Amino acid sequence: MSETVHPCPTCGACCHHFRVEFSVYELSSMGGSVPDALAHEVSGNRWRMNGTAARPVRCAALTGLCGEESICSIYEARPSACRAFAMASERCAEARAAHGLGPVDPSWDAGGGLPLAA
Repeated sequence: MSETVHPCPTCGACCHHFRVEFSVYELSSMGGSVPDALAHEVSGNRWRMNGTAARPVRCAALTGLCGEESICSIYEARPSACRAFAMASERCAEARAAHGLGPVDPSWDAGGGLPLAA
C-alpha cells in the first residue's frame, strides 16, 4: 500500500504568490508568535512578511522549492493570514496555476491530511 502525500508540503505556491500582511500584535515582540526579523512595517499597525511585498514573491519563512518540497520554517508561529488560507480554495488554485501546478483535489482534509471518505 503506497502512502498518500499531503499536497501542501510539496507545493508552497501560496508562499510564492501572495502578499502576507497581518497586525503588529502578531509579532513576537508584541506578544504574538511571528518572529520580528521575518517581517517589516507597512503602515501603522500593519506588517508584512519579508519577501512578499513585490514579485517575484517568496516568503522569507519558506524553505525548499515551489512544487517540490516547500516547508514553512515557522509553521506553528505563522501569521493569521497563513492560518486562514484554505487549501483547495480558488486562491489556492490561482497560486498553483501561476506556478504550473494543477489544483488540489478538494476531497483532501486539510486538518487531518487524509482524503475525505466519499
